[in-house]
Formats: sequence, C-alpha cells, structure tokens
Amino acid sequence: MIDLNFGPYAVRVNLERTRTYYALHPLPWVDCECPGCRNFTRAVKTLPQAVTGFYRKLGLDPLKPAEVCHYESLPDSVFTSAWYHVCGELVKGGPVPGQHARYGAIWKLADGVSVACCSDCDLLPDDFPQPCFQIEFWFERLPWLLDEPNPY
Repeated sequence: MIDLNFGPYAVRVNLERTRTYYALHPLPWVDCECPGCRNFTRAVKTLPQAVTGFYRKLGLDPLKPAEVCHYESLPDSVFTSAWYHVCGELVKGGPVPGQHARYGAIWKLADGVSVACCSDCDLLPDDFPQPCFQIEFWFERLPWLLDEPNPY
C-alpha cells in the first residue's frame, strides 16, 4: 500500500492489486459506440504528462473507466467525465456540506482536468477487490478527434 495526498484528499492505494485487476481484464472497456465514447478512446491517449502520470500513481489505465459521460461542448472539444475504481481506501476528503453532494472538493489536476474521490463505487464489477474507492476525472476540453461533427 502507498499513501497519496492530492488537494484535499488522502488515499491509501494498493497498486499491485489495482494494476493486476486491470491487467487481467483486457480491452475494450469502453464498448459504447456513441461518438463521445469513440472519441474518448482516442483523446485519452493525448492527455498531458501530468494527467497520465497521475493515472500511473493510482495504478489505473486511462482506457479502462467504469463509465464515461459527455456533456454540451464546443465543436473542437467535448466536456467529458470518466470514473474509475481503485483498490484501497479514501482516508480523507469525502463529501463536504455545501459542495458537490457525492464528492468532496473538486481538485484541479491540470489545466482543464479536475478530479474528486468518494468511498461509494458505482458500477463496481462483482470481482473487483475490496476495499476500494472511486475517482472521477472531469475533462473540460477533451479534444474532438473524430472525422465527424461533434454532436454534443
């Protein structure tokens, strides 16, 4: 287990269990054929080093989210969120009264990329190791890379 602190969060991560789980579950995880999800699988490969390094610190594969959501956007980018499950525990930084009801404070990871954590895990696979927590990434301007108009 390793302890990580970022923004208002303190988490204890079991890197070996997290990495092993994702390695044993091959791609594709994003099997939705909507334009936003197809774009996500391309655009997530273009994330800046600060973001990809953060994924690595948690033992996560950016291409293996539990869920991806897309919101109203600009023609050349899309506001996208994706959440992931991590083996370990949220030690500090849960929901804060008066802020986002599900998560604690939202922490800016990089320009246009924020994250937040919670102890409750949505869409958790039955075989996912316990204990675990959920981390959600918000990409304010994920580049639109498909050769078709952005419908969002």
